[in-house]
Amino acid sequence: MSAFEYLVVPFVGQLKSGVFSVENAQNVTAQLQAVISQYGQQGWEFYRIDKINVQIKPGCLAALFGASASYITFDQIIFRHLTNP
Repeated sequence: MSAFEYLVVPFVGQLKSGVFSVENAQNVTAQLQAVISQYGQQGWEFYRIDKINVQIKPGCLAALFGASASYITFDQIIFRHLTNP
C-alpha cells in the first residue's frame, strides 16, 4: 500500500494595481505556476488548491467597544509525494 506525505503552502497572488485586468490575471497565474514548478522540482506533486478561512478575533480594546471577529480567506496549495513507493 502506498502512503503519501503532504505539504501545504500558502498562496496569495499579488496584483500590480487594484484594477482587475487580463494582464493582472496572467500575472497571478504566472505567480501560481512559479510556486507549483518550484515545489515540483523538489519532488512534490501538485495535488490541489483549497480555500482556508481564518478567524481574526478583536483585541481587548476593540472587544470592549463591541467589535466582533472577522474572517479572511486565502488559498493553500497542497502538494504530495509517495513515502512508500
